[in-house]
Amino acid sequence: MHSSSGKHHRRRSLKSRHMKPSGKKALGKGAHRPKSSKDIIPTESFAPPPMASRKMIRLPKPPGPPPAFKLFLGAFLGVMPLVLFGGGHNAVALGFALLLPGIALLFKTPTQGLGKLGDFGFIGLLVCLLLAFVPQFYWPSPEWRVGAVESFGIDLPASLSVQPWVSFESWLLTLAAFAWLYAALQWRVNLAGREWLYLGLSVLVSGLAALYLWGNMMGAHYPAAREADVFSFFQSPSVTSSFLALAGIATFIYATEGIRSSRLMPLIGVPASVLCFAGLLSAGACMGLLFYFFGIALWFVCSLCSLTLPRSFKFGFPLVVLVFAFLLVKNDRSLQRMSEFVAADTQITDEFRLPLYADVADMILAAPVSGFGLGSFAAVFPQYREAAASFHVIDQPQSDLLLLAAEGGLLAVGCMLLFLWAYAKNCRGMMEGTSAGYRLLALITVLVFLLNGLVDTLAQQPGITYFAILFAVLALPARARPATHLPKLFWRATASLLILFGLLWLAAGLFNAPFYSGVKLAQAEQLAEARLAAQASDGVEMSEADAVEAVDAVDEWVAQRPLDWQAYSIRAQLTLKDLRDLEQAALDFQRARFAEPVLGVVSRIEARAWLPYQAERVVEAWRETLLRELEDKDEAYQSMLEQASQSVELQDHMARLSEVAPNYRAIFLSSLRGQALQEEMQRELAKDAGLAAYTVQLRTEIVENWIQYGDLDSAEAFLRAHGKSLANSWWLWSLLLKDQAQFQQAIDHIRENVEVPSVPEVKLEGLSMARLTREYAVDSSDVMKGTKLISIYLKEQQYERALSVLDRLLETPNAPLYIYYWRAECLYQLQDYIESWYSFEKFLEQLWGRAEAGPAASRS
Repeated sequence: MHSSSGKHHRRRSLKSRHMKPSGKKALGKGAHRPKSSKDIIPTESFAPPPMASRKMIRLPKPPGPPPAFKLFLGAFLGVMPLVLFGGGHNAVALGFALLLPGIALLFKTPTQGLGKLGDFGFIGLLVCLLLAFVPQFYWPSPEWRVGAVESFGIDLPASLSVQPWVSFESWLLTLAAFAWLYAALQWRVNLAGREWLYLGLSVLVSGLAALYLWGNMMGAHYPAAREADVFSFFQSPSVTSSFLALAGIATFIYATEGIRSSRLMPLIGVPASVLCFAGLLSAGACMGLLFYFFGIALWFVCSLCSLTLPRSFKFGFPLVVLVFAFLLVKNDRSLQRMSEFVAADTQITDEFRLPLYADVADMILAAPVSGFGLGSFAAVFPQYREAAASFHVIDQPQSDLLLLAAEGGLLAVGCMLLFLWAYAKNCRGMMEGTSAGYRLLALITVLVFLLNGLVDTLAQQPGITYFAILFAVLALPARARPATHLPKLFWRATASLLILFGLLWLAAGLFNAPFYSGVKLAQAEQLAEARLAAQASDGVEMSEADAVEAVDAVDEWVAQRPLDWQAYSIRAQLTLKDLRDLEQAALDFQRARFAEPVLGVVSRIEARAWLPYQAERVVEAWRETLLRELEDKDEAYQSMLEQASQSVELQDHMARLSEVAPNYRAIFLSSLRGQALQEEMQRELAKDAGLAAYTVQLRTEIVENWIQYGDLDSAEAFLRAHGKSLANSWWLWSLLLKDQAQFQQAIDHIRENVEVPSVPEVKLEGLSMARLTREYAVDSSDVMKGTKLISIYLKEQQYERALSVLDRLLETPNAPLYIYYWRAECLYQLQDYIESWYSFEKFLEQLWGRAEAGPAASRS
């Protein structure tokens, strides 16, 4: 009862309190607070607190659907290891490249594609590439293949591809690339998701570009690509520069789209693109910079065409650009500068690229339908290499299009073009909707990738290929895509195949297991080279069991790649040093020459191996070397002369070997002394009295050596008869007269034909002659004061005093050229002709910039 009355009283108190106005508002403007205690409003200080609400606190939802992008972001994160592991030369990276699309297909079987046309192009390409495994019996055999089997006994496989297992591995990578595309076609992305996706991508790109910039500034080498000359994620620096160019283009356009919409989040693309540009600039990647600017310019033009601008500007601006480009191309000087800029960071210049393409065209026409099998270009191309013959090793045709035509045939190229046409048809309507700017970003990235593939082989690297494929999917419009007509069983089988071989390759890279051909080849190569190195260092013969083990390892190498010249060369060296089987070693050396008919390093290694055994085979290998392509043929022949000097038997053959070319003959004649030189000169003059077969420089070098180390009378007779055909014959006459002890006449020839260097005028005001002499005596390294004294002494013809100053100035580092001349001239005036001639010789050494005085260098 009391409880209920208490509750009633409390409710009345609350009601009366809420009904009564409180504070100043209740009292009015001029009223005052009541001072009586009765007027004070009661409170409920000891009342229990109100009950807490059980509802969850939620933030207000942004307008529109939630962002969808996580699968794409995970895909880009998955591509990064392919880049960091070094691309297509690392078994771990290749295994991961198979696992990525395989796992993606398992999670969601493709139901959407590019329509019947795209499916037909995809399946047609795979079938065309499988033609490499058809027996060679059904195809016309080229002459080199018949010669390899019948003349050299090379055991080629029965299939069209000379490396069938390598072709199968390349076919798997091609299947994985298309599986990656079809898997990405199933993923959903919207406008909000694109913004967050490109934000995450900008962060990833910033990290890679910063690492690349740091590596090039520090001169470091990336562990996964140590063979590259600069810091590079891939073995080829051009692929790394292309990857950064694509990333720089994407992040630049992303940042620009953010500026258009007045959003802050996309501005993270600015430092990402700047880091990409700085990295390309630090590495001197001219091709990467060119495509970087081209992509940005292409986006700018596309943006202009999509804006509501006057039609005259839309069509006029591209027209002006085309006219400017035409005028630039018509200017030979500008075109030459552009060519040098593009080829600055590659070994392939424009002069070499066109002959290379011509040889690749011959290779394509030799097997236009089927090609020679994926992964076989480096093995087969040497048989067609003629116009592009050089000392460079060519393992790629510098074009993805030509590589596909050479390895897969023109049918494969047609299927690939059909697939690209299907993709282009699905891109219609991409500029509609709110995501049009981001789709344009992705399409431009893909276009730059395809254009770059025309002049480089980017598709061989899974990292950059998967990167471009994701952008290709992001460029498609958001409407419902056509269904794929390939059955689910096909995709499940594809996923199982990719996962199986992906795990095997991953294990091969991690545990050095022979599940991948590259790992197995590296094992055989390391074992064979270790045996050769042990022989060279220890000088002790290996046991027969070790020798057989090394030869067996190389046999597996040969079985896997039967047209690899290095395998035959190493097997021949092992056979020669361990088994002492000269005939079998000679056969393998011949096979190595056949497998690589252009490079001189092949026969040069052979000659080095024959040195302890047969001189005739050494000379024959040297002759073959001189007829092949070398980086420095003169240096190679000089090395041959040095090696031959240790063997009397070899020296007898060097004279005939030098007749291969005039430059080798000139080097040989310049190396002779005494009677041997005179005999060879008589033989040479009997064939050509004026030595007309040689260039002016070579002829002059021969005569100079003849004067210094041969018969002076015969050399003088030649000078009188043919002196006009020599460079700076006055110097040769001076040499001749010096050797005849006629030093004054020898010096006169020099003084009459050399321009006299003037002594610089030095102004030293306020210095008397006596003070100048004292100060120079204290500091004889003062060139200015010494020069002033020289000019005074020469005017007064005080040659002895001038000579004293010249001798001291000559001891200073980097003494001026006039010091050398006037020292020789002072000695001449003092009639010290012998010392004067040798001083003039030193002057000519400085003038011509060579270690020994001679006329050949004077023309430079």
